[in-house]
Amino acid sequence: MTQWQGEGRIRAVGRWGVLELTGEVDIAAVPETEALLMRLMALGKPVVVVDLRAVTFFDCAVLGALYRARAGQLATGGGFEVLCVRPWALKIMRMAGLLEVFRPVASLTDLADLDALDGIRHGSSKA
Repeated sequence: MTQWQGEGRIRAVGRWGVLELTGEVDIAAVPETEALLMRLMALGKPVVVVDLRAVTFFDCAVLGALYRARAGQLATGGGFEVLCVRPWALKIMRMAGLLEVFRPVASLTDLADLDALDGIRHGSSKA
């Protein structure tokens, strides 16, 4: 297996715990991505946000890791959000049947706007 050609960074932004991924995130990145997601979820923030805006490639193995992390976060009563704007990435999510599950938005500002509308992201608690 090849080495992951990207990076992951965790940061806290208000009520959100954010994992920013960059570069090519494929099956080789899944173990490290899952470890980063576990560290992020351990922060105890009510909403986990995975930022894919700087990702140049991802595959379905990574989507599977995100889906499993989402299920774990929702099981604890938390929220799980995805930031993604690249058309190719949205197309892959749609083809995998996960576009309506992840319901990605463009920025943290968009999440804040949605929070202001109804207190919590509409649909973020759906399994």
